Amino acid sequence: MWHTFRKNLAFLLPLFQWDQIENKPSYWKKLQPAFNALAVVFFILGLSSPALAQEKKGKLINIKNADTGHYQKKLGKNRLLGNVIMEHEGVLMYCDSAWRFAESNEIQAFENVYINQGDTIELWGDYLEYSGNTKVATVTGEEVRLKDKKMELITDRLKYDRANNQAYYYTGGEITSDENILTSTQGYYNSKSKLFQFKDSVVLNNPDYVIESDTMHYNSNSRKAFFIGPTTITSDSSFIYCENGRYNTVTDIAQFEKNAYLYNDNKYLTGDSLYYEKQNEFGEAFENVLVHDTVDDYTITGGYAQYLGRTDSTFVTYEPIYSVKQEKDTLHIHGDTLFSTKVIGDSLEEFRLIKAYHKVKFFKSDIQGKCDSLTYATLDSTIRMYVDPLIWSDSSQISGDTIYLTLKNDKLDSLKVYSNAFIINQIDDVKYNQIKGRKMFGKFANNKIHRVFVNGNGQTLYFPKDKNEGFIGMNKAVCSNIIIKFKDNDVSAITFLTKPEAKLHPMREATGAESKLEGFRPRYDERPNSKAEILIW
Repeated sequence: MWHTFRKNLAFLLPLFQWDQIENKPSYWKKLQPAFNALAVVFFILGLSSPALAQEKKGKLINIKNADTGHYQKKLGKNRLLGNVIMEHEGVLMYCDSAWRFAESNEIQAFENVYINQGDTIELWGDYLEYSGNTKVATVTGEEVRLKDKKMELITDRLKYDRANNQAYYYTGGEITSDENILTSTQGYYNSKSKLFQFKDSVVLNNPDYVIESDTMHYNSNSRKAFFIGPTTITSDSSFIYCENGRYNTVTDIAQFEKNAYLYNDNKYLTGDSLYYEKQNEFGEAFENVLVHDTVDDYTITGGYAQYLGRTDSTFVTYEPIYSVKQEKDTLHIHGDTLFSTKVIGDSLEEFRLIKAYHKVKFFKSDIQGKCDSLTYATLDSTIRMYVDPLIWSDSSQISGDTIYLTLKNDKLDSLKVYSNAFIINQIDDVKYNQIKGRKMFGKFANNKIHRVFVNGNGQTLYFPKDKNEGFIGMNKAVCSNIIIKFKDNDVSAITFLTKPEAKLHPMREATGAESKLEGFRPRYDERPNSKAEILIW
């Protein structure tokens, strides 16, 4: 067995003459098993050593042409001059002069360097280093150009890995693809997948927009860009910022995440993530949504929003709140759904129309309200409330089938209540001044009810006072048309425009059913006392 094994090892150790050993020392038998194991280890290591692993070497770089050639045998290299052409696995390399190193299978090429990889890649530069083993080319020059069917890359130093179809630059580059021009400090390109990866000062210029990013990936086949890090997209009508997102440069459709926001003309839109179609001027925002109009000075917040730039309209749901500034105060409106749109009136005057649907509440420091649905038009600053509307102003509660509340110069101006109009003015826990009728028209002064006109089926119940501000009784009157004046939210005077039926009751009778007009229903516990409470139904 040993004779056979040593013959097999002979080619590994040719300098050792096994056949000259005839008499082995006695200790050899003891050492032979250990030596056998060691020999196997050397055998395995030998298979992986560079000297024996010839299969790792690539095919030799061939010289196709040169005007003049010199071979330095000691150094193992060729000096090639004039119209040099070399070939390696189907790739042709041209230059004015070159060194070719046969042992390492490498070349150095100088001046007018040109590499042609069939119909896939062309590469130009001033200086080339190329390894036939790794198939990696490093090209430098005042202008290094890489070109394929999809794009052209210009830099001053480029490394191109033919084996993996990858190109790298680290000293700044510019890529032109169709109408897009992209620049960055660092770049990577896979010529097979057409995938670009850019890092540091990335700028993509398009006739319609400019993208600036810290890190961007771009596929020249799909023409989709992916952003990682702070990114802006600027066009004539919009500005977008995000720290994570993607953009289809063909369809102009984008999706942005992480601190994303969008400016479109005078509109600002933000959310945890944004979706935007530039051609349709359509945007969507998801979670922590905020829409701000810098001209009309309003904001809308919610959980989900849609924006359509062509009609300047916004749809918001999931706890939406519309807020508009009014001098030193702000009006806040909430409903299950909010819709805001720009409208052109009869006189061609543009104004904004707000619609709130279902479970609507609004809050302003001097007035609050509740209803099923409402509209608010900036043209006449009127809030129109529908289905079980309620308004609270100071100690007064106003209800009816439909209520119109108008503001003027950002202050309460007038009030219209249609059908089943009812005003309750709370004096204390048991006494309430009450006015009801078919319709009511009211005026405000200093954001407090100043005067009310009851038109049809008028009824009043109020508690008049003497000169010492003491109650003298409870007055109940019925009259079709009535004018009531208020002072500091208390009834100060009542004028009956037609003959009334009235009766003054003593205070001892001012309790129970006698102290309530039909339909009396105080609902002050439903009144929102802050912006936060308009979200509670």
